[in-house]
Parts: sequence; structure tokens; C-alpha cells
Amino acid sequence: MKFLPYEDVPLFLAVEGQPGEYIFAENATLSVNQPLAAARQLDDNILNICSYGQGSSMSYMAQNFVTNQATLVTLGPLNGPPKPLATSIHSIPKDTEIKFPNGKHLYFEKEYKPNGNNFVVSLYAKSGNWNLTKNEAQSGVFDPIYKYVSSGPIEGSLDVNFYTNTGNLQSFFNITGLSNPSQYPPIDEEKIFGHLGDFKFSNAYLTELSFSLLPNSISQASAKFNIYGELEYDPQLTSDYYSQDIYQQQSVGHGQTSEILGANQAGIDHPIAFNYSISVNRTPRFESPRSNSADTVGLVPTRVSKKSTNISMSINGEHLDPAMLSDGYNGKRCNINVSVKDLNYNGATDNSNGLIQAFQCSGVITSQSLNVGSDGYLEGSVAIAQELK
Repeated sequence: MKFLPYEDVPLFLAVEGQPGEYIFAENATLSVNQPLAAARQLDDNILNICSYGQGSSMSYMAQNFVTNQATLVTLGPLNGPPKPLATSIHSIPKDTEIKFPNGKHLYFEKEYKPNGNNFVVSLYAKSGNWNLTKNEAQSGVFDPIYKYVSSGPIEGSLDVNFYTNTGNLQSFFNITGLSNPSQYPPIDEEKIFGHLGDFKFSNAYLTELSFSLLPNSISQASAKFNIYGELEYDPQLTSDYYSQDIYQQQSVGHGQTSEILGANQAGIDHPIAFNYSISVNRTPRFESPRSNSADTVGLVPTRVSKKSTNISMSINGEHLDPAMLSDGYNGKRCNINVSVKDLNYNGATDNSNGLIQAFQCSGVITSQSLNVGSDGYLEGSVAIAQELK
């Protein structure tokens, strides 16, 4: 595997049936994890010697060990019945030490991979002319390599900071059904697939998206996705990426020409900047596997439903209306519309699309604040929240 320089690592997002987009990401983090636990019982690493030899007799008779000479022992409690090595054990490496009371030690003469039929094992001592009493022979302790099983689904996340433009801003909202936040349902449940570099994912769901605009600044955004299922490595992905002509100019959202409408309802006379965010509460549904087969049943959700969608927005500008409770206990309502536009150069064919995307937040004022900066200007800030279900 080769390490790719930062500027050459592509991030691609799409939904089935749509072409998808390469995202101009400032940074991106992709990770998955799976909780695993050892499938074992408390005494699976306790070795009991029932008798010596192939188990023709269940009567324990102490036997002197000879230095480095292998001895067959039958496993199990005194007087039987024989008990095999626990199948929770993945393997016992050759020369694994078995500790008995009073500083006595035996070692496995070869590697064992328990299959439910390991009633007899071969052990040896590194020093000779000693034996184990009945009680000592029932108290051997060793450290095997256990089998591990999944105790939960494969889950992860994709976090990305990116620059909004005519391609990825529209596709992000189309992917999640958020092009019109007032529609019902406010966000669909379609899963997203894509890749970061050579690593593919197939079950991603948007949970958070936010962006901001400042005077004379381009718009930056961040998004978070929940990811289910494992990652796949495909070295052909970046090879295909480099062979395509994807470096086409696109217009970028900019604060100079973008507009905020309705800010006066929130008590702001001259808005100069805003922050917009939307979050989705999702719940995955898993089905229990019917067997221990290596498929994805139980590890990848059959559905990821949405419980609620929340929009929040803050606006900075001149003036502030202190009458937050003018509408009583119901809160002061306002309806804000934001038009994100590029610089819209006259007579230019590139970077000149005008309106890129429109956003809406129709809710109530939740907080107000005043701030005086080092330049001496008094600036007001208002936060608005809207809950969609």
C-alpha cells in the first residue's frame, strides 16, 4: 500500500441511481470499529489431569516426569468422565506453560486447536524426577489464545470539512433529502456509498451538516455520517480518479453576494454573518443472525430510521430586540431565509452561477447576546431553533 499526498486523496459520495460527486474536502476522517469479546467460560483455561496415558483407567496414579520427555495425559476430573479442551480456545501454541501449585510446571508438547475431541494431550517437563498429587493435577492453569466473537455491529463515522460549491452542496442536500427542509418527510432514509482514497464504504447515513458565511469569505461546511459495515480496499479507485477529467472549475459560495431575508423578525437590522446546522437523530434496526455464517446479518442494519430532525441558526449583525418573551411562553417566532450565492461575475462563464442553494429556518428565538470586539463595535447575535419530526 502506498501513502498518497494530501491533495491527491479523493472523497466521493453518492446514492444508488445518482452519479455522485467528488468533494473538495479540507480534511476528512473515516473510521470503523467492531466490539469483540472472548467467547469463554470462567474455567476454560483450567487443566485437569484425570489419568496418564490414553485413558484406559480413570484411577489417578502419580507418575514421575522425565526431563523433556513427552507424556500423554487424559483430561477431566478425578475418576472421570474425560473432558476435552474447551472449544472457546482458538489455539494453544507449542511450549505453552501450565502452572500447577507448589511451583510445578508442565508444557504442551505441540500446538493444539480444540475441536471438541481433544480428550488426550501430550505434555512434557523441563526438569525431571517429580510428580503431581491428585489435588495438584486438578489445578493446572495456562494462557491459551481464545476465540473472539462480535458483541455488536460494525459501526464507524465519516467526518469531513469541505468547501461548498455548485457540485457538492447540491448533492449533499439531494443525498439526504434536505433540499427543502419544510417538506415531509424532512429527510429520507437512503444510504450513501462512496470512498475515501482506496477505501470504500456502502452504508453511510448523514447525521449532521453545518456551514457558515462571513463577509468577504467563502463558505466552509462540515458533515458527519454514521457508517455501518466493513471497509473495502480497492486500489483501482484512485487509478480511475487520476484518469478522469474532474478538475473542472465550480463556483464557491461567498459572503459578499449571499443574502439573509427576515432577519429583522429576530431583531437584527443589518445581518453580516450566519451559521446554519441541521442534525438528524437516527436509530438502526438489526436482525439476529440465524446461524454463525460469515454474512453481514446482525452486523449491518436492515434499516436506519429517523426519529427527529432539528435545524438551528444563528445570525450576527447590528441592533438587538430584547423582547424575547413578547409572545409569552410560546417564544418569539421568526422565519429566516438564506440565499447562498457565488460572486456572480458579470460576463464570466466560470464561477458565475449566481444562486447556489437556498435554506430556511422557521422557528423560535432561543438566545440573544451582545459582544464588543477590539474594534469597538457593538454586535448582536440571535440563535433560532426549529424542530422537525
